[in-house]
Amino acid sequence: MHNFEFDDKKSASNLSKHDIDFVSAQALWDDPDLVEVQATSDSEPRFLLIGCIGNKHWSAVITYREGNIRIISVRQSRKSEVELYES
Repeated sequence: MHNFEFDDKKSASNLSKHDIDFVSAQALWDDPDLVEVQATSDSEPRFLLIGCIGNKHWSAVITYREGNIRIISVRQSRKSEVELYES
């Protein structure tokens, strides 16, 4: 089981911008084909996850903190990310 953490205000903002909140986004980890790649960041190590929820591809930016998965943002995947997921 995964332990998630996130900022509630950022989750609400993400829902408004991208039609998904961070609670719903946790379903990405149910995708057996979930792809994780290192993302560029000047601060802490961040990762881009690409997976499916239902029939939509979603991309999440996360970091790992003290054994937890911290969700930073989630949006529908770009074409290049879908291609990476499908390859």
